[in-house]
Amino acid sequence: MTAATLSAYQPSDSLLAKVRRRAARFHRARPLNAAPHRTRICFTFDDFPKSAADTGAEILDEVGAKGCYYACTGMAGTSNHLGDLFDGRDLKALTAAGHEIGAHTQTHLDCSQAPASIVLADIDANLRNLVSMGHNEIVRQFAWPYGETRAELKPRLATRFDAVRGIHAGVNVKGSDLMQLTALELDADDSSIERAAAVIEASAHNPSWIFVFTHDVRNNHSRWGTSPEHFRRIVRLARDTGARLQTPSDALDAIIARHKN
Repeated sequence: MTAATLSAYQPSDSLLAKVRRRAARFHRARPLNAAPHRTRICFTFDDFPKSAADTGAEILDEVGAKGCYYACTGMAGTSNHLGDLFDGRDLKALTAAGHEIGAHTQTHLDCSQAPASIVLADIDANLRNLVSMGHNEIVRQFAWPYGETRAELKPRLATRFDAVRGIHAGVNVKGSDLMQLTALELDADDSSIERAAAVIEASAHNPSWIFVFTHDVRNNHSRWGTSPEHFRRIVRLARDTGARLQTPSDALDAIIARHKN
């Protein structure tokens, strides 16, 4: 799926699709076997637009936070409803600053619809193209495009990535599925900001692993993005709760290390 057609695509809302989503969600491919003893919050960006790499990273850097950028390499160097998309220079700058690059497929395909062989080949192309763009770090994280997957596909990614993020709302605790982690979305609906704020505030007393995701970060943002003002508010709130604001890989390593000790 190209950047040009992305805005026109919507995952199926049929009864069968809903049943498959439920089955995928409740099939745990790799449960997290450790409980977070301290809240760890990961700010992440899907696709990802240059505004996330510039403004988004600047806001994170203001509080010493590090985020994760899920790169759909088929979109690199293009523009769409999210604005200008990333290029190789963004990958290099973000990595040098301590942020993490995650995989997000080559063509932003709906992984719940395509055959497993096509999905896996598309992911492999994504990883190869990240290398060809100059990103030589091991890619440990992945996010499902549109949040779409299916039960039989999730275990296939367990040999490729340490963790995979979905889009179902929630926080992650012991037993959560590392192949479909829950997350909080920031989008054009102001209520998404309030929901994320409430969950983050509650986590001060209930340690958990939280993902917050959005797309573009700019004043004239898309329906899938948020404003710098709103993003800064959530980032600073997260800092003020005392949570660790980390990349997904750093957060996962810390949770597992604490469990082993």
